[in-house]
Amino acid sequence: MRRAFVLLAVIVLAATMVPMASAQDDGERVVLRIGDTQNWSSLNPTAGYLFADYEVWNMQYGTLTNKAADDFEVIPGLAESWEASDDGLVYTYTLREGLQWSDGEPLTSEDVVWNITTANEQEWANHLATTINLTAVAIDDRTVEITSSVPDPKLPAMDFYLLPKHIWEPVATDATAVTEYDGLDGVGSGPFVLEEYRDQQSATLVANPNFYGWEGEEPPIDEVILQYFANPDAMVAALIQGELDAVNSVPTASVATLEDDPNIEFIVGEQGSFGEIALNGGAAEGQPHPALLDLTVRQAISHGVDRQAIIDDLWLGLVEPLDAFTPAADVRKWTPEIPADQQLRYDPERARQLLDEAGYVDTDGDGIREMPDGTDPIVLDHAINTDGDLAQPIAELFQGWMEEIGIGVEFSSYDADQLFEVIVEGTYDTFYWGWGVFVDPDYMLSYFTESEIGNYNDANWVDPRYEELYQQQKVETDEATRIEMVHEMVTVFHDAAVYIVTSPEPELQAYRTDTFEGWVRQPADIGPVIFSQTGPSYPLLRPVGSGGAGGDGVNWILVGGIAAVVVIGGVLIATRRRSTADERE
Repeated sequence: MRRAFVLLAVIVLAATMVPMASAQDDGERVVLRIGDTQNWSSLNPTAGYLFADYEVWNMQYGTLTNKAADDFEVIPGLAESWEASDDGLVYTYTLREGLQWSDGEPLTSEDVVWNITTANEQEWANHLATTINLTAVAIDDRTVEITSSVPDPKLPAMDFYLLPKHIWEPVATDATAVTEYDGLDGVGSGPFVLEEYRDQQSATLVANPNFYGWEGEEPPIDEVILQYFANPDAMVAALIQGELDAVNSVPTASVATLEDDPNIEFIVGEQGSFGEIALNGGAAEGQPHPALLDLTVRQAISHGVDRQAIIDDLWLGLVEPLDAFTPAADVRKWTPEIPADQQLRYDPERARQLLDEAGYVDTDGDGIREMPDGTDPIVLDHAINTDGDLAQPIAELFQGWMEEIGIGVEFSSYDADQLFEVIVEGTYDTFYWGWGVFVDPDYMLSYFTESEIGNYNDANWVDPRYEELYQQQKVETDEATRIEMVHEMVTVFHDAAVYIVTSPEPELQAYRTDTFEGWVRQPADIGPVIFSQTGPSYPLLRPVGSGGAGGDGVNWILVGGIAAVVVIGGVLIATRRRSTADERE
């Protein structure tokens, strides 16, 4: 059915497109077009949390230090160099000479000081993991001294998005005002800055003439358009026709078609993202079904979920199952192996046994177990994220698996923003979503601390040992010791059974090889080329020959009114994923 729909979409698109001169023709702008299936939550870096948001920020906002594309090593960004004190608590960063914001205003150390100070005072969610223990002093326009009150294993990395003080100071009058700002001013220090934003449609960014990376040369790309598609099949059809140059979140039904196209490269990008079915642990004000407060019930539910079936049916067997969540992009380093006797893998017979022994039995013969006192049938309210293409099929699979062990499941549907609010309130039983992770594990680990209840702690779970270890790893500068601490934290979280990690969630992407060249995978060889940690592809891409966005020198533009015909009935493919420094992958 999905393959047939792709073919239909191609036919409709071909019949309803009109040609336009290639962007590579003399006098025309060079335009890079990227398709994705996730709408934006906010383009304000203090408030947004989705992958789509981060892709815009990676282009618009520079950071003091950057991450190498191949191995995430700390490299110069807006700061060309830095020096550390003997005790490792004070770092002095020297900014590149002549830095300017995209609007021509000087970018100085005062911008850095204001960002760190204000982020801490107003508790900016996406900055605080980096800045919380820091103070900053401007030595001169190009020199800033940053002091940490505690040892910090993340240093010298300074990878928070630097916001222009002259734009943000007037709007960031308090913690509420700063998050309410729309962030559409289009002023930044990255290679491209926002020119136009249309919710549920597109974000258009133009080359920043003051970006240090151009090194005095003309930017090779004039404009980047990130286009939202409500239907992934329509997005794939647009790529095949040359309407797009690259796409993120390719539906698995289209993989074979793209692999067979000689002008398209399909890749499976791995960077630690994962999907999860979350079980409400009850630490928020809202409460789940009382059965979920029992560890035995949560363990039984975990044993009832067939993760391999999800991988085989929904990911075409492209990934291997996970026993625990991955806290960082370097999965092998930071993710422990769960001992065999602690694993909660698919075993419905074990699930039924656990429930029987704990007194959760079906007393009235309707197939649904009740609480041990014979009341309150165990029927879970499972929230479906309508902005995710996997949410509906996984919900249906989950419902079937739970029926096999005597637990009922009913559905409630929300878009991503609505679901986030439901999670914050704690008024859910279970849901499926996904996370994208950062290079350092601290960000992802922080989400399951008590301070994140009412924010990113979507399991609504707290544990004293986890809290203790979190504070310890945060200041542990010996990497081997810190790895052990992180492994224990992940194991503690696993044993609580509030997350069923369904699978790794690779970035299924494709790009045309006949329009632009210079795509960079981050990390090297296995990572994605777009929607990655720092977006290294964008400033490095160059047009192929004299061709435009289509390989034949013709760029096709959809007639807007007809496009809706293709979109009708489609499913959304954005698997949140939320990016952690939040993403909320």
